[in-house]
Parts: sequence; C-alpha cells; structure tokens
Amino acid sequence: MRLWRCLALVLAVVMLSTLVVSAESGTKSLIINPSPKSDLRVRLWTDKGTSEPSYRVGESVQLYFEVSENAYVAIFDVNAAGKVTQLFPNPHQPDGYARRNRIYRVPDKYDIVAAPPIGEENLLIVATRNKPVDYPELLRENGVDRLISRLRRRLALSGEDWAMDLCLLRIEPARRTTITYEVHSNLSGVKLFVDGNYVGELPQAVELGEGEHQLVALKSGYKAAIREVNVDRNSRDGRWMVRLDSLKTQYPFAVEGRFHLDIEFRY
Repeated sequence: MRLWRCLALVLAVVMLSTLVVSAESGTKSLIINPSPKSDLRVRLWTDKGTSEPSYRVGESVQLYFEVSENAYVAIFDVNAAGKVTQLFPNPHQPDGYARRNRIYRVPDKYDIVAAPPIGEENLLIVATRNKPVDYPELLRENGVDRLISRLRRRLALSGEDWAMDLCLLRIEPARRTTITYEVHSNLSGVKLFVDGNYVGELPQAVELGEGEHQLVALKSGYKAAIREVNVDRNSRDGRWMVRLDSLKTQYPFAVEGRFHLDIEFRY
C-alpha cells in the first residue's frame, strides 16, 4: 500500500441557498444545483456510513461514489487554510471515467490518511457527462464556496451537463499513546529508575507509552519506593510525590548496640 495524500481536515461550511439535502445518501451529502433538466446525479460517501463521519488523526479514510449516468468524476478536498487539493483522479487512479450504477472507491491500492488540523472538512465531487473537469485554476481557489462558485461558472460557460455532491467529515485528535508522569520527592538526591533504566535524580517528568511500567525511587539509607503504572488509551497524565522511609529506625532504649526492653510482668 502506498501513501497518496494526507487529508488536512478542517473547513468552514458555507450555507449556500442552492444546496438541498439529498434523499439518496446515508451520509450528510448534498446535491448542489445540478444542471437544469439533467438526470445526471452523483453521490459521495465514506466507509463510516453515518452522518458527519468522524476520523481520528492517523486513521485511514475510504471514500465511495457512484453516478446515475456514465460520466467523468473529480473529487476535491479543501483544507483548513482553504487550499484546494484534487484527490481524484490522481497518479494512482488516473482514469476518472465512471459507469452508471457502479460503486467506485477512492483510494484503491494506496492510502488516504486523516491529518491535522482538527475540525470539519468538506469533500466535493463533481460529475460531467462530456468532458473531464480540467481547470488548473481551481487549485488556486481559497475555500469551498469559492471553489463551487468557480466550478459553476466554468461549467455553465462550457455548456456541460453536470452534478455535484458535498460530503462533510469531522477529524478528531489521535488517541494518545503516551502520558507524562511527573515524579517529585521531599528529599534531594533521590534517583529514579523506569523499567530498570536509570532516568536521573528527582524531580523528573517521564513519558510512558502504552503498557505496564515500574517506577522505582532509590536513595542510600532509605527504603525503595515502587509504583506500578499501566498506560492505555484512556490514561491521563499523572504525578507521584515520593516519600522515602529511612532504614535507620531509632529506638529510644538502644544502648551500646543492645536493645533494653522495658517490660513489666504482672501476676
């Protein structure tokens, strides 16, 4: 599998008066002012198959589309900065011609991966009956509203029979695979070991990955302090205040190395 593009997924959705909800799509999919008296329709959805599907950063995104009539298809993505990227056709799937009533998937034999920034993103698909969409200036537009406006003008001038669909995605932060654990002590010179490896003298802030970990705090003349930490996807940052007990316990009745027990026997 080859990596094609990372989706930069944040987009302000502009409510256009020409947008109407599609009754065909199971996702939040919109038909955008198709050509008058045209029976051409195009539909775009994702593998999540729900309204406003969400993906975490690093997660693969699978897209599907179909057309009601044979047509040329192009898919565009707009990132947080408004930059337009053409996702399909591409060097891995150069043929943008789609036949009616067949389901196509993008990507095929490569990956599209969700990437920051976090938020919402629109994917715009356009189908044209006679010629493929080949307008390089579209990639210089900024924002989905300007992209749609420029597309409509160009298609109207060309006399093309066309249809569009808009799919909204939501990108969420990646699940944390590490936590930060702060370790402090009320004593100086306390050494910290994590999973048997020396880290340094306290205080320390250590990164712990998923799994089980053992933290050991040592100081000469004191009992070792041990803490077990298990990190999973729901773990949060932690803090440990180490308090060491001295090995030299003071007995008030110890004289010349001997212990005198003050015991009273009663009968």
